[in-house]
Amino acid sequence: MMAVALHTVVTVTLGLAFLASPALGGEPKGYGVVTWGSTLKLSHVGSGFRLNSQEVQYGSGSGQQSVTLIGSETDPGSLWEINPAAGKGMAIGAPIKCGTTLRLRHSKSGRWLHSHSFKSPLSGGQEVSAYGGDTQSDSGDNWVLECSGKTWERSEKVRFLHKDTKKYLHSTGRHQYNHPIAGHREVSCESKKGSLNQWIAKEGYFVKADTAAAKHDEL
Repeated sequence: MMAVALHTVVTVTLGLAFLASPALGGEPKGYGVVTWGSTLKLSHVGSGFRLNSQEVQYGSGSGQQSVTLIGSETDPGSLWEINPAAGKGMAIGAPIKCGTTLRLRHSKSGRWLHSHSFKSPLSGGQEVSAYGGDTQSDSGDNWVLECSGKTWERSEKVRFLHKDTKKYLHSTGRHQYNHPIAGHREVSCESKKGSLNQWIAKEGYFVKADTAAAKHDEL
């Protein structure tokens, strides 16, 4: 790892990753789009809270690892690695296109952002959990990126449509848990498109956009 000006730059196998955090300024050139190989935090537009998971299982529904919103900007449990759908390849550094099916892997636990027909514990919506791991993933882990242009811009509000159930990753921002995850807000899925299912890329490790990788991704 080496520091360049005010930005932390991490050398990876096929490119450079920019560390975006509240303590640093705007991103340098080439980091304005979200690319394959990046790891990020997603901010819920309606509440400003980060999408989070922790090794606390639901006491109802699936009993799988819970997924919530948390107010902290620095909690490592809010980092998610961007991966393609199972069986699909990715070109590290290629901008992610709107309409792409992807999976979000929780960095701390290695589980996939997942949804299914179980009811969420507080609002009665569709449950969202963290499920599986390196050798376990199914179609319930697939999300379709909805954005307005050709590629996912870091400054843009986006939505994630659950491919199996056709419902959006969502939070009211009002349904709040007690012990052992006091203050966390419920995350669910909702069929109606609205402001409460919009998300924006925030802190994270962003791989620089690579023209050659983008061309390879189109093949």
